[in-house]
Amino acid sequence: RPFNQREKDRKSKLVIDMVGSTTLITDPKGGSEPKKFNFDHSYWSHDGFTEDDQGYMHPEDERYCDQARVFKDLGEGVLTNAWAGYNCSLFAYGQTGSGKSYSIVGSKRSTNFPNHQSNRETLFD
Repeated sequence: RPFNQREKDRKSKLVIDMVGSTTLITDPKGGSEPKKFNFDHSYWSHDGFTEDDQGYMHPEDERYCDQARVFKDLGEGVLTNAWAGYNCSLFAYGQTGSGKSYSIVGSKRSTNFPNHQSNRETLFD
């Protein structure tokens, strides 16, 4: 997720990078190789977007992952199984402030994700 105002004010250093499904964490003090963690999905959302009037962040490059892509990668399968009668849940785990809610619903200003055309078609067709 992008830095919030508090992080900007403190001139926080970005220590996370993502390459494919690998997340790299670098010690801000330097001196060691980044720690590497592999996941089914690793979503970049720190930069590489433009924000529209409704707060939705649209990708400017293929690295940035918007909420529509998260929905396509994760939500569609959960929804398909729910419509088939299975009990389903989507569990996001992580440190406070790490971007779990942001990954699913976007920024606090974002108002159009549930109404985003491709998601609405998937949900109600």
